[in-house]
Amino acid sequence: MTEKISFFNFQILISTLGDEKVMLGVALAVLLMLYIHGMKKESYIIVFASTTAMSITYLIKNLLKIPRPLDALVIEDTYRFPSGHATMAAIVMTFGILATRKYVRNTIVRVILYSISVGWFLLISYSRLYLHVHYYIDIIIGGLIGILSVLLITILFTKHLRYYK
Repeated sequence: MTEKISFFNFQILISTLGDEKVMLGVALAVLLMLYIHGMKKESYIIVFASTTAMSITYLIKNLLKIPRPLDALVIEDTYRFPSGHATMAAIVMTFGILATRKYVRNTIVRVILYSISVGWFLLISYSRLYLHVHYYIDIIIGGLIGILSVLLITILFTKHLRYYK
């Protein structure tokens, strides 16, 4: 029984780390660091991609108003579709992969950082499924919103808005 309780608590911890408010704090710290180091374009991309993805997620949630599963193990006060946690985790994963691809040359370090990025998304997503607050489709669509927002905003800034440096 103790193992079940501690695994449950671990899932609560992972889910909390993936919460939009926690991730916003992490994003602000990263933005400040990038801006201080003169990486303004990367800062703008993070702001616009994150804002775009979360706006789309909340718009869909509030338009469709799909309730959470009845057997949820924790109480959530928002609608379930799409998963905001999966959206944020996908944003972090995609930025992690893109930054690793651009700035890391060592193959072993690249594999490690790619694994951490993908692992983050999988951990957050699994915790939401384990806690029964989402179904697979919520995670998949939330993840796609995050990934596509980052990719589209990155393309927009790098190909079409070259004056942002």
